Amino acid sequence: MTETEFRDHPAIDWLNKLARRIADASSIMACMVLLWLVGLTCVDVVGRYFFNSPLVGATELVQMSMAGLIFFSMPAMFLRDDQVVVDLFQFVRRGWFGWVMTIIISILTVGATWIVAGRVGKYALRALEDGDETIYLKIPVYLTVMLITALLYLSCVFAAIRGLRALLRPGKTLPDETGGQPIGD
Repeated sequence: MTETEFRDHPAIDWLNKLARRIADASSIMACMVLLWLVGLTCVDVVGRYFFNSPLVGATELVQMSMAGLIFFSMPAMFLRDDQVVVDLFQFVRRGWFGWVMTIIISILTVGATWIVAGRVGKYALRALEDGDETIYLKIPVYLTVMLITALLYLSCVFAAIRGLRALLRPGKTLPDETGGQPIGD
């Protein structure tokens, strides 16, 4: 059976479709945050330089928007393995060794993301208990941090789905693992 003839189990296909839709929605939210960030920056720059009246709290809004942009992008990045990779040693990504490395990296990614999400979640609860707010706009900090926590846990789930997909294809790379490009022999 060749790589193109290999079919995943129907449950995995269903899980992949669901995960892709959620990842796409998360990517769209990241795009919307980026659009908001561009508009916010334009309004702040025009107000600051042409009307000598900068947008109050722009720094806080930019910080929260950057966090939104980063963390809304993470679930799709983890599902599609879109991290920046330098393939100096392509042989590491092929065959059984590449399969084992994919499984190990998936386990490490899930573990590290789970630990970070737990710590960020504890910080969100502490911010809620302490009533932390931003300095100028008085926006409760826990709202942003809880959203970051949820997106980190979603990223963790997507990394686990990616690891499960690899686990169920012993000795083979995932079709999208190399950006859709076949690995040269």
